[in-house]
Amino acid sequence: MFDFKTLCVLATALLAACGPTSRDQGDDTGGGGDGGNRDSSSGDGCSDASKLVYVVDSNDKLSNFDPMTKTFTDLGDLSCPAGFLATPFSMSIDRDTNAWVLYSDGDLYKVNTTNLMCTATSWNTQLGLTQFGMGFSTETAGGTADTLFVAGGSGPTVPTSTLATLSTTNMTASSRGTVTGWPELTGTGNAELWGFFPSAGGARIEKLDKTTGAALQTFQLPTLAGEPMAWAFAAWGGDFWVFLMRGNDVQTTVYQVSGSNGQIKGMTSAPGRRIVGAGVSTCAPTVIL
Repeated sequence: MFDFKTLCVLATALLAACGPTSRDQGDDTGGGGDGGNRDSSSGDGCSDASKLVYVVDSNDKLSNFDPMTKTFTDLGDLSCPAGFLATPFSMSIDRDTNAWVLYSDGDLYKVNTTNLMCTATSWNTQLGLTQFGMGFSTETAGGTADTLFVAGGSGPTVPTSTLATLSTTNMTASSRGTVTGWPELTGTGNAELWGFFPSAGGARIEKLDKTTGAALQTFQLPTLAGEPMAWAFAAWGGDFWVFLMRGNDVQTTVYQVSGSNGQIKGMTSAPGRRIVGAGVSTCAPTVIL
């Protein structure tokens, strides 16, 4: 079984180098247009598409996931001009339904989720952030302005991560603090930031202080212990959705985790999928009435 989250480490051994490739990165924002049309009729300026969960597979397959039906809909394969052996590493979705996809070589792309047009951004590694998890969080509860948070470093084998914000306008990173472990991030329209920390000894979900990286609340997940091979994370409808592949697993399993007490409410197999990135915009519902 192959650990896709540590592909860069293995590629280093094979190629004696692993890092951002040198190529034309395009403009600062990445271009490519908006991923979906805003639907202001709902009063929140969000389209129906922006309220779904999106996932990306290790083989570049982009899909959306409907938490209500627990089903996947494939949108197509990404054709981002990533480096040799590079695969998707993490992903986040903005309120215009654009996917921001980080590859294992450290390059960041903006993807239109309607036509899958992939445009390189001008991102270059800053603050040691070559690989990282990421998620958008609103600046105020119920607000429409949001910020992209990232947490990472040189690779998942390091014991701590740098928490930072990343401007999608000028591609600059600003440090916020340090996080113990290597989380995948998700944010909410309630201005919260959460991290999923996979571990062979026992996984956990934490609410993070967006100014320091300190843990504000922790849910221990001992039943999800096991050597992590591929993982992703999203918050939707007041619950957490963990996409995890461990040890000798042959595919990803989706775990629904209660947002109120951290208990696992259900699990769904994802045949044929090795999901390495999940994204949900701050348009997504924070509670299901």
